[in-house]
Amino acid sequence: MQILCATDFSLAAMAAADVAAALAKKLQISLRLVHVVQDYIVMGDLPVVVPDENHFREQLKKEAARLRDTGIPVAEELRHGSASFEVVDAAAEKPTRLIVLGSLGKGMAERWLIGSVAERVAEEAAVPTLVVRQGELLLEWMKGESALRLLCGVDFTASADAAIGALKTFVPLGKVEVEAVYVRPPEDPISGPELQDVRRRDVWERLHAILGDLPMNVHVQDEDGRPAADFLRTADEQRAALVVVGTHQRHGWQRLKAPSFSRSVLAHAVTNVLCVPASAVETEGRIPPIRRVLLATDFTETCGHALRHACSLLPAGGAIHLVHVCHEPTRGINPVIASEVYFDHSLATAEDKRKAVEKFQSLAATFPQAPGVVITSEVLANSDFSAAICEAAERKGADVICMGTKGHSRAGAALLGSTVQAVLARAHKPVFVVTPPLV
Repeated sequence: MQILCATDFSLAAMAAADVAAALAKKLQISLRLVHVVQDYIVMGDLPVVVPDENHFREQLKKEAARLRDTGIPVAEELRHGSASFEVVDAAAEKPTRLIVLGSLGKGMAERWLIGSVAERVAEEAAVPTLVVRQGELLLEWMKGESALRLLCGVDFTASADAAIGALKTFVPLGKVEVEAVYVRPPEDPISGPELQDVRRRDVWERLHAILGDLPMNVHVQDEDGRPAADFLRTADEQRAALVVVGTHQRHGWQRLKAPSFSRSVLAHAVTNVLCVPASAVETEGRIPPIRRVLLATDFTETCGHALRHACSLLPAGGAIHLVHVCHEPTRGINPVIASEVYFDHSLATAEDKRKAVEKFQSLAATFPQAPGVVITSEVLANSDFSAAICEAAERKGADVICMGTKGHSRAGAALLGSTVQAVLARAHKPVFVVTPPLV
């Protein structure tokens, strides 16, 4: 196991290397120091000045020798290509516990470690990435001169669990003070000042399940449309030396649909930031808690049966979010050629949604409330039922997707076996399938 530190020989990169060396010494593992030389592509007969590679090699040896003076083994490596790609690739080649980067490197390879490269590494690497901005705070803590104030974002998702799990790397190294922040989104079923204690308890239990008996404080805030800004404001108020966030590492269209919280934090934080990919969460030996269940329903006679099973998954209280998916006209239909058909389908979808809302209201009036369980509902329209269910589960931070089978109504087509199989194939969460009761 190793810590990988990327450097461009700037002052910011040297500060990051000092932190990486101190962490490697504390964890009793080796340090791998990497510098990437950009490849130059010559177009036609245009002149190009190719830098002296020997110069970079000498600087790398000098920096590695400086770090070896701290008493740790240091391996040096010169690579060629794109900085972010090579750093991620180097971390994947050998077992790597952590990647350490400086955030404002402006040395010989100007802009080599400016935000965009650090962000790309954090978004691509399969291991946590530590971006060092105030290295002296981390060094003072590792020397035993001060406590490390850790601020962790929690939102009941796999990426948040990964971020909490990453704290276990720092807890044994010195005195730590853990602060957790839950920024409550507008659609959170737990709302109102009198119910904030419920969410604070949920967050504390999540932390306790992963970190064990460790003193910690939990803050619950209402989102004002800028969750990253709210989170960083708390980091400033708490004087956090290290901000820890999870990342789903979304790309392309997925990022447009769900703006990256971790990227915003990494771009605007003034202190050290640890980005932890969701894939890095340690699940072996730990029983994952279930606090939120997403129940997909088609309003057949098995609906109440499935809802009772969903409540059975939450013996200590939690939240159940009911989802019904109405068929939506295919978005690719040409409204000029088939405008009448498209219009009729749109009216039918609107009518189905209205009826579904009424059925949810009736269901809420007849189903007995389970102690401590909050039940909310939502009607969606989508041509792809399984995609709508999986996206809702991610958006709501559900721990489990609960689905019934064998719907018999016209709307039951939404939850027939093929849809259940599609959800099983594409969901990143456990799926609890409820079969009809024996008569």
